[in-house]
Amino acid sequence: MTNALVLMLMVLGWLAMAVAMLWGMLRIARRHHRPLPPQAHGTAAHKPLRARHSGRAVTLNI
Repeated sequence: MTNALVLMLMVLGWLAMAVAMLWGMLRIARRHHRPLPPQAHGTAAHKPLRARHSGRAVTLNI
């Protein structure tokens, strides 16, 4: 096989793998997507969620 054919097959293989991984990620994202429930007109804007903290300090012992 010529060098050009080997290079072309490598590029096509890489593209096929990238498309397959993108398709899989989009499939998972679409499957787990949960739309927000409709809000009544005139209600307050969406409040941001607050993170829960235990109040304890975390240290790394290296």
